[in-house]
Amino acid sequence: MECVFGLVGNGFAIVVADSSAVHSILVHKSNEDKIMLLDSHKLIAASGEPGDRVQFTEYIQKNVALYQFRNGIPLTTAAAANFTRGELATALRKNPYSVNILLAGYDKETGPELYYIDYIATLHKLEKGAFGYGSYFSLSMMDRHYHSGMSVEEAVDLVDKCIMEIRSRLVVAPPNFVIKIVDKDGAREYAWRESVQDVPVPSA
Repeated sequence: MECVFGLVGNGFAIVVADSSAVHSILVHKSNEDKIMLLDSHKLIAASGEPGDRVQFTEYIQKNVALYQFRNGIPLTTAAAANFTRGELATALRKNPYSVNILLAGYDKETGPELYYIDYIATLHKLEKGAFGYGSYFSLSMMDRHYHSGMSVEEAVDLVDKCIMEIRSRLVVAPPNFVIKIVDKDGAREYAWRESVQDVPVPSA
């Protein structure tokens, strides 16, 4: 029951993902970080099959770093989104990845941006977006409460509203969420919203 969503505010973009690693009816862990830093000013939040999600996001991260190493300049957010979309489109005709992506970034020229990329290589630039079962509730809450030019405090309050709605309405709701933000100061972890904590296994 994965939940990934994000939105663009006044000078920043924020992305949120659940942190449950699940297989069939089993929860393996509740602190899996599904939002990866692509570079200093880009975040990629992904949902989908765990193997595809980890392998594909790491592949994109390393190629973005390789481009910067070869050329001396980083990819813009739009360029990174189009590269990601191109790789998904190529794989779609060979060995497709079951992965959905929200890519957020900040560029000096264009400001904050959020891109929606699904498993069949659809690319859209959005102000708010979501994937997974939680999208039914988070999109509804964002449709009602989102407005352009939101402050960080307003955006985090809306994120908390979305999380509470998912927890109260989704039959198998993930307990924990990670929130990350990207703005002119870079991409960074903002907070965790935890209702369950993994207990360390005592050594024998």
